[in-house]
Amino acid sequence: MNIPVTSSDRLATNSLLLNAMPGKHLILLPDELTFPIVAVSDDYLTAFGLQREGLVGYGVFELFFKDEINAAIAPRLQQSLIQVIRTKQTHIMADQLHQWPNAQTGALVERTWRPVNKPVIDSDGQLAYIIHTVEDITPEVQLMEVAQANWYLQTIINSFKEPMQVLQPVVENGEIIDFCFKLTNQAYAAYANTTPEQLQGKRVGEVFPGYFETVSFTNPVETYKTGQPLTFDIHYDKDGLDLYNVMSTVKLDDEVVIHFTDFTRVRQLQSQLESKIDELNRSNANLQQFAYIASHDLQEPLRKIQSFSSLLASQLDDQLTPTSHDYLQRISHAGARMSTLIKDLLAYSRISAQQQDFGPVSLATVIADVLTTLDWTISQEKARVEVDALPIVTGDASQLGQLFQNLLSNALKFREPNQPPRVEVRSALLTRSELPLAVRPTSSATQFHCISVRDEGIGFDPRYVDRIFQVFQRLHGKQTYAGTGVGLAICQQVANNHGGGITATSAPGEGATFWVYLPV
Repeated sequence: MNIPVTSSDRLATNSLLLNAMPGKHLILLPDELTFPIVAVSDDYLTAFGLQREGLVGYGVFELFFKDEINAAIAPRLQQSLIQVIRTKQTHIMADQLHQWPNAQTGALVERTWRPVNKPVIDSDGQLAYIIHTVEDITPEVQLMEVAQANWYLQTIINSFKEPMQVLQPVVENGEIIDFCFKLTNQAYAAYANTTPEQLQGKRVGEVFPGYFETVSFTNPVETYKTGQPLTFDIHYDKDGLDLYNVMSTVKLDDEVVIHFTDFTRVRQLQSQLESKIDELNRSNANLQQFAYIASHDLQEPLRKIQSFSSLLASQLDDQLTPTSHDYLQRISHAGARMSTLIKDLLAYSRISAQQQDFGPVSLATVIADVLTTLDWTISQEKARVEVDALPIVTGDASQLGQLFQNLLSNALKFREPNQPPRVEVRSALLTRSELPLAVRPTSSATQFHCISVRDEGIGFDPRYVDRIFQVFQRLHGKQTYAGTGVGLAICQQVANNHGGGITATSAPGEGATFWVYLPV
């Protein structure tokens, strides 16, 4: 419906001025029923492809909001305009989404508008016009959405502990001369003591000039040119850094994505371990030297002490008092005990320092050899030794022989007087979960041979089960039971050398059982 507008010089002049206003504006009369359009800015006409003649003089609700898509906006616009009439204050409407044809293709695209209704007050304080302004904030919204997406992506990749970066090539004369950071995470930015935001857009060579000399530059170039992903180790010792990484490069569109696995800490620990191994090797060499001295230099004086004390006892037999005889015997016994102690200590040191050269070992053969060695003692003590069928294990026959010889010797020795020893050697197969808590094998085997050596001797208090495996630890006086306190320490060392363990169960007067665990 065409609404006649009062034609006056004032209105005509105002219309000319309002039409020339920059921005997309409709100038409305404050009529609550129709809100006639009295002027339209040139920018509005250009933006929406309209003609002024088809707008001026018509009510805003008559021209727009007829289609179903925009009809829902009409009540909100009417409410906003009425609010301006009543308050004479500017009112900003909520942002609106509109389907609008693309200027080039004509296809409908989504645009975001922000309508604003502003009052124009005349000199009498009366509301003369309402300026309805439509601001297309689509670019602003899109930028905000991109920023939000980038922030979300940055937050995600910052949560990764492994460094990563996305690089764009810098090309001159057809050659890649550098890369610039498009995206990095905090783990990578920490290499430069900065943040991902401060790195973005910078050239890598500006931050890490040393990288041109390493594969961290040449390999991404190769990946970009060939499209082939690469994975490689790199020791980056440039730009004040000392890093060990595994790098992976992948081309993605016109960029290169690089992922790092930083094993610098592992490499440092490895270096420390290698240093400790060197120290241990030197210590073992010193121990070997000590063993040589103990077996030669210390044994010779002891042999002389024993020999000369025996000669004195023989030559001066008639001239010595009983007390003097006793002294000479004590000297001889002390020398013999010292010689035995040195031999046992030497055996222990050799077991500790011995190189591992394992192979298949028949425990049945090992025990048979030990029983042959102990044959005289067994016959003298009228001992009975029962042996089960025993398995073949991986190990060192000499070490295992020392282990079982010590266990069987103790079983024959620690008994009540006038009671013939009875010893049982049994074998069983256990899973790792069935091992006693006190046994912590170094082997990763899931099954273990359990070889038990049980006697019916004097036993011991179970409180001392850990103590008996320590060097020079004895639970009984040497006058009652001979020994140096080294044998069980040797047993434990042999078991450890084989990746297994050893423990014991006992009670005073009820015998003892020693349990040896060897990995299958």
